Amino acid sequence: MSLRRVAALAIKEVREITRDRLLFTLAFLLPPLMMVVIGFGVNTDVREIPIVVLDFDRTHSSRELAYKFRDSQYFDFVGYVEQERQIQRLITDNQARAAIVIPPKFHEQLRSGQPASVQTIIDGSIPPRAETVGGYVASVIASFSHRQVTDQLARTRGITPSAASALANPISLETRFLYNEAMTSRWAIGPGCIMTVLAFIPPILASVGVVREKESGSIDNVYSSTLTRPEFVLGKLIPYVLISSISFFVLFATTLLVFQVPFRGSPIAFSVTGILYVTCTTMMGIIISFFVRSQIAAVILAVLITLIPTLQYSGMIVPLSSLSDAGQIQARMLPASYFYEAIQASFLKGTGFAGLQQPIAALLVYSLVLYALCCLKFSKRPKS
Repeated sequence: MSLRRVAALAIKEVREITRDRLLFTLAFLLPPLMMVVIGFGVNTDVREIPIVVLDFDRTHSSRELAYKFRDSQYFDFVGYVEQERQIQRLITDNQARAAIVIPPKFHEQLRSGQPASVQTIIDGSIPPRAETVGGYVASVIASFSHRQVTDQLARTRGITPSAASALANPISLETRFLYNEAMTSRWAIGPGCIMTVLAFIPPILASVGVVREKESGSIDNVYSSTLTRPEFVLGKLIPYVLISSISFFVLFATTLLVFQVPFRGSPIAFSVTGILYVTCTTMMGIIISFFVRSQIAAVILAVLITLIPTLQYSGMIVPLSSLSDAGQIQARMLPASYFYEAIQASFLKGTGFAGLQQPIAALLVYSLVLYALCCLKFSKRPKS
């Protein structure tokens, strides 16, 4: 292998990128723009849920229950309704996501120590959100119910409210969330955007760069030169890896400064993982360029092959443990799953080199395999 020929091809590729304004913009401006759009556009927090109350009892107890929802940080109390048919209309028009129906004699049953039922109507068009809303409603009802039982015990047995509370609830559950105490979804979405954006931008750049030469015919100069397969692949790979590495550090800084996500791991270890990841995705773009002859086809194929599997099998949206055995095998065949593992370990968990050995080793092996495939697939006598 001649490093001189590799350097000459790499320099020539850099000049081509800087001359092409569209490709230059795509290389440096699109990644941070896409990250901001995706990062602020995706929010898994379920808060400010519009809710209405249908109160058939109209007593102190029913109003107290309604105030529980009004004072909750998770609900946006829209108001009271007079009839049940209004509930369906409000939910259909997206003016409400849930409704509480308090039956008659609600206060009377509570005062007499009898169980009282409350109906909850929830918009189930989006099941995950509906389950979350149902959990919030159950939590508010449980808090109200505990208060009622405590007051009943204190009144009937003549004990203090604290003693009645301990008697009504002998087991106290204390929940502690590690690494993301406030359960801020942006802390998970922001770093994940680094993986998502770098999953399809580097392949698009690399595939378009090679296919552009096919369309213009300048690739014939390469075919007639003394460049070997490894030299050609390495000469094409180096410029796009450097550009994608710059994008990686820009996205890294964007995550820290714009999304305000704390970084607790090793910057060096994470940087090594990120560079290996963009090396893998760039070589995927070079492989794609061997199969297409137009830049449009290269872009479409790069997005289909990289972005969709990354979102499905990286673990960002669906945990890998929730996938089937076949799905987990597919996930481990993609570099995104290893890089997302490194993201989780580095940003919030504070893992250093020791905890990133497996992702780094996997991405290194992946890079070597892809490089070998690129060398095998490239031919100076392409099929017409």
